[in-house]
Amino acid sequence: MNRRSFLNAISLAPAVTLVPPIVLARAEANANAALSTWPHIIYKENDGILADLEPAETESFVFNLLVKSENRNIEAQGAHLEFYSSGDRANVVELSRKTLSAVRHISISAAGDLDREDELFDLRHYFSMPVSLNVDRLVYSLTVAGPGVSGVEKTLEIPLLRYQQKTKLVFPMKGKFMVVRGHDFNEPHSFGRSQHFAYDVFGMGPHWEITRNGGATMADFCTWGREVIAPADGVVVYARNDVPDQPRPGTIDLSIHEHLPDPAYAGPGNNVLLNHGNNEYSSLGHLQHGSVRVKTGDRIKSGDVVGLAGNSNSPIPHLHYQLTNGEHLFRADGLPSRFENTSLDLLGSPIKVATPKRGAILEAH
Repeated sequence: MNRRSFLNAISLAPAVTLVPPIVLARAEANANAALSTWPHIIYKENDGILADLEPAETESFVFNLLVKSENRNIEAQGAHLEFYSSGDRANVVELSRKTLSAVRHISISAAGDLDREDELFDLRHYFSMPVSLNVDRLVYSLTVAGPGVSGVEKTLEIPLLRYQQKTKLVFPMKGKFMVVRGHDFNEPHSFGRSQHFAYDVFGMGPHWEITRNGGATMADFCTWGREVIAPADGVVVYARNDVPDQPRPGTIDLSIHEHLPDPAYAGPGNNVLLNHGNNEYSSLGHLQHGSVRVKTGDRIKSGDVVGLAGNSNSPIPHLHYQLTNGEHLFRADGLPSRFENTSLDLLGSPIKVATPKRGAILEAH
């Protein structure tokens, strides 16, 4: 090739811009972003309403991706998600800037002081996968950009687990009941780290009724005054008994908490927290004022009565139950839970249903 041909070839070649390493390093430093999840550990659950009887072919999980950065001006530009099953890549999902903008929130840092985490923003995600695929890992790569930051990618590897419960639990309220909220990805509970798999439970009457006399008073609710029992042997690590019940159905008067010590802890109402060992803790909330029969340090047995169902800090009498992996009421991850004594009464023949979900009318024996 002569000199003229060589120059012509150069002029026809596409331009390549080389970014000096120092510029790339400066962009990385300006991004200074870190990723984590809320809750910290992600568990999958079968999508079936009566999963023990008719399991669905899919399982779901929901989480918030937390983005933390000292640069308050960066934003998500796109995300590349790779799902793995036993080391094999099973699925790839690309999320555009517009999609990420639709699920962008600042919800975790805006939570109460007892369970908040610092964040620049968070991205709320829900995924459903075939159970047979057994997806066990997600590699989440997020691209961020902003002033002084152009296309910096941050990656987080997220294990996706099926929880293996260690403690044998009995349901904390005997008799007929219905879960009115709980164990679903779209439940309000799923926004709380410790409440991720929590239940709100209504006790029911002999004919499966929820109230008597239209629920005009608290005592008209079949839940009111029902015995709440320990789901398993354990040690009481927290007990509260001084939160007043709300005066009438359908209202919450927060002013009645103002004079209480630790008013922030009045959120669960009168509450008992039990340590079962193996990093499994049961929390039983909204108990009647003055009804709690245990104190911190007590060792109790499965089935022991710990208090009565009420509506302390709740508009309607109900029992709140959650299983968690830590002894803090808020700063722990919720765990899926199964019970030994819950069943569906089908034409007089009880059929065991270990995992209650919203809307199923069940009985605990």
